[in-house]
Amino acid sequence: MEDFIKVEDLTFEYVKSEDGTAVRAIDSVSFSVERGSFTAVIGQNGSGKSTLAKNINALLVPTSGRVMVDGLDTSVPEHVWDVRSRVAMVFQNPDNQIVSSIVEDDVAFGPENLGIEPVEIRKRGDEGLTGVEMYDFRKKAPHMLSGGQKQRIAIAGAVAMEPECIVFDEPTAMLDPRGRDEVMSVIKRLNGKGITVLLITHFMEEAAQADKIIVMDRGVKKMEGTPEEIFLRADELKALSLDVPPAVDLAMKLRERGIDIPEGILTIDDMVNCLCR
Repeated sequence: MEDFIKVEDLTFEYVKSEDGTAVRAIDSVSFSVERGSFTAVIGQNGSGKSTLAKNINALLVPTSGRVMVDGLDTSVPEHVWDVRSRVAMVFQNPDNQIVSSIVEDDVAFGPENLGIEPVEIRKRGDEGLTGVEMYDFRKKAPHMLSGGQKQRIAIAGAVAMEPECIVFDEPTAMLDPRGRDEVMSVIKRLNGKGITVLLITHFMEEAAQADKIIVMDRGVKKMEGTPEEIFLRADELKALSLDVPPAVDLAMKLRERGIDIPEGILTIDDMVNCLCR
């Protein structure tokens, strides 16, 4: 598969307004994301995850190094519009993304700003809402919805712009377990339709569902690999103040007790299926 995103020796520094000193949030990070894949980025608060996401969407520009999206250099001003039309973002707090008082108007906001024809906007909006199972709520006021429903509306708005990639910046952080499950189901469904997904998360059970995991710590990439490869390095993760998914932890404890549990157990469903067999 071809690379859709290439991050090459990316360094990003924030400048403090008080004294003008630079704070390095990303330090010489390199990796690639294949078109149509599902990549998760994990790390503690302050590890640089969100800064990384904003560099990919051209909301921030690298201090040094470069980010390429579908062959476009995000630091070139003429490319910004094209980059953002290819890479949509869904943020942590859905209330910060909702701009209209009616659900279907909110979903239409992005395509309207792209200059799409009204008939096409309605088609995209209906398809986006149907895709996140919120079509029946299209005439509702967003503030009357649950957190999980609001986040699904935000995702529908991103989908209506027809991006090739969606970056999710901790989209489930403010949701209860049911809301998290709803949003993750939508994310996996979108990925199944060919949309490239980059998920920033601190929930290990969400990262376990990805094709690849990148582990960040204090702006540095510490690990990169499949979920199986990453979670086998449990001691290294714990040294970074990160945990492993509950199913992985249980599998390790059962193996220590001499029970034959195969490798590759990442989710609760995996564990249930294994024990039932």
